[in-house]
Amino acid sequence: MLRANYTEEEKSLFHQLRYSYPEERVMRRFEILWLHASGKFVPEIAVLVQQNDDTVRSVIKKFQKGGLELVTAMDSNHPKSDLEQHRTSLIEEFTQRPSRVN
Repeated sequence: MLRANYTEEEKSLFHQLRYSYPEERVMRRFEILWLHASGKFVPEIAVLVQQNDDTVRSVIKKFQKGGLELVTAMDSNHPKSDLEQHRTSLIEEFTQRPSRVN
C-alpha cells in the first residue's frame, strides 16, 4: 500500500495544477496525486480517473522518487505537435470565433 505523506502545500499545488497545467496528461497526473493526498486509495483513484491501478501507482511512485520534476517529465515516445506552442492562442481564437457548420 502506498502511503500518502504530502504537505498541505503539495496538496494545494496538486489541486491547482490538476486544472491549470498546460499538458493534459500531466494534469491527469496531478489529479491522481491530489486524490491520493486527499486520502483516496489506489483502486478508488483508478475508477475516478478512469485509469488502471498500475498507472495510478506509477504516478504516485514517480512523485515519491523524483518530485514534481519527474511527474511533469514527458515520455519521449509521445510526439508533440508542432502546434503545441500555439495552444493558448488557438484556444482563444476558436473560443472567440467558433467555426460555423451548416
